[in-house]
Amino acid sequence: MTIIDDIFFTVESTASLRIVAAILLTVTSITGTIFNIIVLFAIIFRVNKKDGFLKICCLKSFGNSIVCIGYLIWPVPVTFLNDYFLPHMFNAFMGQLVGWFAWCIGPFSQVLLTSNRIFAVFFPHVYSRNYRYAPSSFGILICLTLAFIVFIAFFPEGCHFLYNLQYIGWLPEESMCTSVRRVIFLVSMFIIVIFTTFCGILLFLKLIADSFQQSLAMTDSQSSTRRLQHQKNLLQTLVQNGLILVDTLNTTVTYQVFSLLFFQFITLAFSMVFIRTVEGFIMIAMNERINKGAKLLIGMKSAESSQSRIGHTMMVWNASTTSAYQK
Repeated sequence: MTIIDDIFFTVESTASLRIVAAILLTVTSITGTIFNIIVLFAIIFRVNKKDGFLKICCLKSFGNSIVCIGYLIWPVPVTFLNDYFLPHMFNAFMGQLVGWFAWCIGPFSQVLLTSNRIFAVFFPHVYSRNYRYAPSSFGILICLTLAFIVFIAFFPEGCHFLYNLQYIGWLPEESMCTSVRRVIFLVSMFIIVIFTTFCGILLFLKLIADSFQQSLAMTDSQSSTRRLQHQKNLLQTLVQNGLILVDTLNTTVTYQVFSLLFFQFITLAFSMVFIRTVEGFIMIAMNERINKGAKLLIGMKSAESSQSRIGHTMMVWNASTTSAYQK
């Protein structure tokens, strides 16, 4: 058997497959941690006006960061060493923390993001009203509370979500508790995906209609820019909804389709951390305020400002020199 067979065409865990899996998890987890920590810190420390939308993005990056850092603490070293070097209860704790508490923050926060956009567009007077307690902060508190309840509720023996070296992925224990939990989980996630996708489409249609109404008073360039912004809003919503759906299917159904262990690993362990990495990138790339805050955080903005000031000074100097020469 060649090393290629050991990695891609085996139904049992091999040393070569574990090394490749550990390397993939390490690179992706580090990348995801960087992206999501940048989003988190950029919103907290570099964005001055934090509206409800940005607060919810901050919550999402918080949950994603726990997933990525949790992988570096447990699945990565366990896979490299091929050994559960800590007691069983630590495996159970990490499964609950990464697989339930942090994971649930993702879809719950997506519901908050979609609801935030719906109210901003369809009910602007309600959205812009001054509240003693911001609705977004109240929603974030509910989201964290639900995630914590799920974390605690599935801690009893037999309900654990464990990292399994044999399959190189997170798997539930075989019991009545996990069977019931799987059904509840699937139904809940599909309801969330249907709700957020439907609201995202409604939002897009409303924004497009408004842009056409206002385009009469705009130049073609302004109208095109506005439509592009609306398309980005829809794209971000639908991409994140799609990621939730893919991750839900991967952790419950899709992995059972494959008999080869490498593809089970891709749909179990790797999918969870990879999707969190992609979400972090999407928030930086598609949200202008987060992007500007991230540049300020890592020092790019100040460098760009210096170059801009130097360029402006050179232009003024050239202009004054030319004027003096012409005189």
